[in-house]
Amino acid sequence: MKRVKTFTLILPLLFAILFQNCASFDKEFVNPNPLKTQNLHKIEGTYDIANIVFDSIKNKKIPYFNTHTNFFKEIDRKLIKDTLGLNNANDYKFELKILSQKKIKISYLKNGEIIRERDIKTKLKKDGFLYLSNKNLQFLGVPYIFGAFDIKKTRLTLSKNNNLIFDVSNTRSGAGLLIVFLTYKEWQYKREYKRISLDP
Repeated sequence: MKRVKTFTLILPLLFAILFQNCASFDKEFVNPNPLKTQNLHKIEGTYDIANIVFDSIKNKKIPYFNTHTNFFKEIDRKLIKDTLGLNNANDYKFELKILSQKKIKISYLKNGEIIRERDIKTKLKKDGFLYLSNKNLQFLGVPYIFGAFDIKKTRLTLSKNNNLIFDVSNTRSGAGLLIVFLTYKEWQYKREYKRISLDP
């Protein structure tokens, strides 16, 4: 009996590790404005909460994609229910601040007032992207028993116009009793968020 329980717990982790290594970003995407230690502060600023550009690389017809999904939903990582609803996206902005190469602060603003703040671990890599460690792996139920796992890798850089690029590789896979309803879906997409001028 104990062996069965142990198998039930270990199996989803093995599948998650396997697919996490497989999940990758769009290899054809060339970083338009590589970030380095010396210029990492350039990413700091205030941005519109709704994206101005949405680019889906894979599975464009999947309903999951919503060109108007806001930055709150992308970062919150609530797979069942979002924790923060927006009445009017025009009232909201978000602000990025570099705390170190390993951490950023995201401040959510409503009409210029901070309503929530989050610190997120990061890693600056040689490709010039700032990678986020933000609940990258999440479980829905018991994966491959009755449920699925969701892997969402995210990274940031700047566009040529110094807007924020949010690059995503998302994989979701699950099954019932290992064989029933076996599913595997992969998304790759980018969102661009407009930088707000702070000039008077």
